[in-house]
Amino acid sequence: MYALLFAEPVLDRDVVRVGTREGIFSSPLIRACAQGDRASIRALLIGFWPFVQAFERAIDQRVGHLPLRPLVERFGQSRVKTFFSEAREAVREMKEEEGSHALLWVAGAKELGIDLNADQYPQLSSVENLIQASTSDDPVEFFSWLAGVEYLAEELSAYLCHAPAFISTFPSGRWIWGEAHNAHDHHGPSHLEIDEDLARAYHPSNDPQIVGATMGANIRRCIHLFDKAADQIQETLVQPEKVS
Repeated sequence: MYALLFAEPVLDRDVVRVGTREGIFSSPLIRACAQGDRASIRALLIGFWPFVQAFERAIDQRVGHLPLRPLVERFGQSRVKTFFSEAREAVREMKEEEGSHALLWVAGAKELGIDLNADQYPQLSSVENLIQASTSDDPVEFFSWLAGVEYLAEELSAYLCHAPAFISTFPSGRWIWGEAHNAHDHHGPSHLEIDEDLARAYHPSNDPQIVGATMGANIRRCIHLFDKAADQIQETLVQPEKVS
């Protein structure tokens, strides 16, 4: 089981959640989904699918390739040996779960008659920006980014899974991808806690304020790019369907 390196978080998670929630609640696309607009729900599932799929691959590329030297210099050889074994397992678990979460996204789309794997859909420039930002070679940026995606997934799921008009559009009466991100049944630290812990461990500074500023800026950028992608999805994928 992964043991966190730092006992206290460097970020105020409640503050980050509020900022994330504000972006989600103010998004025309997400609000329309919550109101049960089928064209918007279809656009959400199609538009963000390339990122959901690519995010799984980004984590996969990290497994077994975490840099060792910065941690040895900071924590010592003995502690890092144990740390790395646990960290690799934690990242591998993230990859496996994101893979299953991608399958849940596909399954939810299929309930609405959308075959994301068989049909060809456009990949929007704003979604491509999200994908590119998730492939950083800098471990501080990468794990901060993973944390940002966790905040987004949890807040998006909490909002839409408690929106009756949204849930009722699925024949099963459930959005299983959202339910997976609402469930907190991990043994030990959550993925969000692990992401933040790893980002902090790789940061060269020992000053919590400096580390927190860096991580916070990365997470805010993630949330900002998600908001921009939601706007472009709404403008590009919803309107044509309404006109037809």
